Amino acid sequence: MGFLSLENAEVGYGQPLIRNINADLELGEVCLMMGNNGTGKTTLIKTILSQLPLLSGKISIDSRDASELSAQEVAEYIAVVFSKYEIPAFYTTTDLIALGKFIHYPYYIRLSEEDRAEVSKTIHLLGLDEYKYCPLQNLSDGNLQKAFIGRAIVQNSPVILLDEPTTHLDEQNKIALLKLLRRLAKEYHKLILFSSHDWRIAKFFTDKIWYITDQSLQSGSPEELIGTVILESNFDDLINGGVF
Repeated sequence: MGFLSLENAEVGYGQPLIRNINADLELGEVCLMMGNNGTGKTTLIKTILSQLPLLSGKISIDSRDASELSAQEVAEYIAVVFSKYEIPAFYTTTDLIALGKFIHYPYYIRLSEEDRAEVSKTIHLLGLDEYKYCPLQNLSDGNLQKAFIGRAIVQNSPVILLDEPTTHLDEQNKIALLKLLRRLAKEYHKLILFSSHDWRIAKFFTDKIWYITDQSLQSGSPEELIGTVILESNFDDLINGGVF
């Protein structure tokens, strides 16, 4: 059993979108979750976070049944970065990243010197030093995405889930972000699970792929899935969709 494990799991809104999921991930791994729109990627993320009930089966985090965890305990295990987010009015980069600390404290508690030092270290890790006092609305898309990831980092949760984090990023920022995610896994021993439509990035930045199609999830290495399952499926989609 991995640090994050799904056993015979079914997810969906009343009716299953994905059936009989059996997959697991370990700390230090980067996993790309792929699938066409509407196949259940975001639904699966929300179910892992216990924001949606599991229809059947079991999800385990650190050998604990996720359904028995409180919202606080889930947050201690998992940080999340969604593709759509509201930008807090008047917040700077530092303000946003520091929010990650407040899963551990009441909102009215002042951060300790150690906490503030960790926020500064994370800002430096992300290459945002010159933007640390910049209002969020003035950041580029790439730097804003980094700031939200920074909030997830200082949350100090072993798992980070990201819902299509490369959306709206140009190629340079996309590559920089993927390098950062891989570094978080390999140097900081995080478990990184993120969704994307771009299977081309898997070979260079991921250890595993979760590929969702036809209400099923296939788990394997990029080498196992890209050359057969994913390429064939994407080619079939192009033909059936009338591209050729």
